[in-house]
Amino acid sequence: MNYTDLENFMEVYGQDILSFCKYLTRNKEEAEDLCQDALVKGYEMSQHIENAEHAKRFFLSVAVKLWKNRKRKYAWRSRIVDEQIIPKAQVDMEKAYDEDTPENLEIKKNEQDIVRSCVDSLSDKKRIVVLLYYTENLSEREIAEILGLPVGTVKSRLHQAKTELSHMLSKRL
Repeated sequence: MNYTDLENFMEVYGQDILSFCKYLTRNKEEAEDLCQDALVKGYEMSQHIENAEHAKRFFLSVAVKLWKNRKRKYAWRSRIVDEQIIPKAQVDMEKAYDEDTPENLEIKKNEQDIVRSCVDSLSDKKRIVVLLYYTENLSEREIAEILGLPVGTVKSRLHQAKTELSHMLSKRL
């Protein structure tokens, strides 16, 4: 992948990767940093990209690995410093609504907030699988490749997450 290919890739998939990073980190600034780092690291490792159609999965995989490493490092530091380093800031995400009445917009916004909060309450292992499956529309096999897990593990985590979400949402909606 040369520099021109990277620019073209960023035009096509850059927003998707940034959006995924926002869901992953739950913080706009951290997401932007993570996305940029993933693009730089992915570009450095671009010789591992088999073909253009695998590029998005490759960069998503790099983002997940970088995020896990940062989280692990922050957890280690927080044990030493005895303070919480990972902020609990809400993600400032752009929301697009296709309904035009104020009532329908408000109802839809409230429902989306409830679903997001339920997804946010899942464990990281389940949340990552749910985000890759629903926001990035990846198959279970593709998620398994990105996370370096067996397909059965991805299916199990997705099933458990769906069950938990169904239970949480039935109480709240």
